[in-house]
Amino acid sequence: MPAASIALAADAAELTAAWGVAEGTLFQAASISKPVTAMAVLRLVAEGRLSLDADVNRYLTSWHLPGREGTGPVTLRHLLSHTGALTVSGFPGYERGEPLPSLTEILDGRPPANTPPVRREGAPGKTFQYSGGGYVVLQQLLEDVTTRPFAGLAADLVLKPAGMTTAAYAEPDMSDAATPLVDGQPVAWHTYPEHAAAGLWCAPADLVRFGQAIQAAITGDPGALLPRELALEMVTPQTGGWGLGLMVSDDDADRQFGHGGGNYGYQCALIAAAFSRRAVAVMTSSDRGLPAIWTLLAAVREATTWHDLPTSEDNWQ
Repeated sequence: MPAASIALAADAAELTAAWGVAEGTLFQAASISKPVTAMAVLRLVAEGRLSLDADVNRYLTSWHLPGREGTGPVTLRHLLSHTGALTVSGFPGYERGEPLPSLTEILDGRPPANTPPVRREGAPGKTFQYSGGGYVVLQQLLEDVTTRPFAGLAADLVLKPAGMTTAAYAEPDMSDAATPLVDGQPVAWHTYPEHAAAGLWCAPADLVRFGQAIQAAITGDPGALLPRELALEMVTPQTGGWGLGLMVSDDDADRQFGHGGGNYGYQCALIAAAFSRRAVAVMTSSDRGLPAIWTLLAAVREATTWHDLPTSEDNWQ
């Protein structure tokens, strides 16, 4: 694993560190793109432009989610919490030079898309079923409702106001990004037109700032990006240990939230406390980055007063 980078806010202090790259080097945030998308959706909910419990087909105009008779509507809440019974868990991305599909081609599984169509395969709201495909539905929905490309919309709704200064749903200059490794060999990174599910580039400090933006909303800080009630919805378990866009722990008093991510040649994690200002993000440029992530989190746990910080996949529910 050639590169790892960490950002930490704990014990009233903030720090960053990096190995193999300069601090501030960009990595693919992979599935940590999803909670950023969730924040964008909830900001439009707060404005009254969307409803968490309305049928998504009410808002989709460029494409409609095909129905299954008798299953009931799929809502924004379902998509955000992976309870919409939708297919396509994740995306492999596209090699440089490959033609990139449109959103509707991805959603219908039509060439040049390299994944199956996004469809319902059960009744929504019953069980947890992780679906990156559901977040592509959200990407299309946001573009339809606002008539704006998702990348710019997310920047204006979340990235800029949260202080995520290096984050973007756009590919960076190669000199600014960590080179990924797959099976121990350096490779060219893949492109993810499925921005809402997997397309964010950033440094770990951006993810910590994102976590702090959620914390500020939970405590009702002036100028917070969300009303307190919607921020609490984000970190309230729905089904299967997930809130809205975030994995959440069951402990009410010491609740923690976060998300992991794994794209082609990158692995990363974000964990934050719901009711304090602790947050940590680790990003690596390898498909074998998880051992380093958990080792660094264990070091944080030992070196700070954040003693209930999860340090392995086994105790991060």
